[in-house]
Amino acid sequence: MINILQTLGLAYKAKRILIGEDIITSLKTKKVVLIILTSDVSDNTRKRFHDKAKFYDVDIIESFTKSDLGEALGKGYVSAIGILDNKLKDKILNFEESR
Repeated sequence: MINILQTLGLAYKAKRILIGEDIITSLKTKKVVLIILTSDVSDNTRKRFHDKAKFYDVDIIESFTKSDLGEALGKGYVSAIGILDNKLKDKILNFEESR
C-alpha cells in the first residue's frame, strides 16, 4: 500500500491528480478517468461522487483513509482525488485487484 501512496504523491506533483471539487468540474470535460474516495468519507459526499461518476461513466473506488491520502499528497485531509492519466488508472486498478 505504501508503494501506491508514493506513486499518488508523485502523480500529484506532476499534476496528474485533482483534489476535491475540481474533480466534479473536470468530469464534465471528460478529463478524469478514475475517482478514488476515502473509506471514511461522509455519506453525502459518497453519494454525490458515485452519482456523478455513474452519470459520466467514470470508474470509482473506495480505498485508504483521509489522513493516509492527505499525507501522501502533502495536504491535510483529502476525501477524494481524480486521476487524469490512463496508465496511472491501470496501475491503481491492478493494485486494488491484487489486494
